[in-house]
Amino acid sequence: MKRNLYIILLLSCLTLGAVDVKAQRHRRMHEPSAVMELRLSDDKFAILYNKVKNTSFDDRKMDLIEVASLGAFYSCEQCATIMSIFSFGDKKLAALRLMAPRITDPHRAYIIFDQLSFQSEKDEAARIIGGCRH
Repeated sequence: MKRNLYIILLLSCLTLGAVDVKAQRHRRMHEPSAVMELRLSDDKFAILYNKVKNTSFDDRKMDLIEVASLGAFYSCEQCATIMSIFSFGDKKLAALRLMAPRITDPHRAYIIFDQLSFQSEKDEAARIIGGCRH
């Protein structure tokens, strides 16, 4: 009887420990400071922004964004800033498609929507961001 009680107590402690480790991991991943560490620093973002802005052709700009997005994460503010380089909604949405899977704060998507002129573009942006399953 004591042995069974001891085994139950031991399993309970192990289970609680495992749950606590998972809870700590979840907290670390969802705390604002943890998310902020993922996105490009302001200095590195400024380099990317200037490279994209100073590139002559939109196709080349998209290439730069695509390559940067292989390893970079963005805040919604950074995405909106990159989108502001382009004059037309279709190019802004094309840039968003490249960056959206790497957005760290999708709950702030309204910043991105403000870069778009038409409701249809804003709806498309919401679909793009929503389809990334953050």
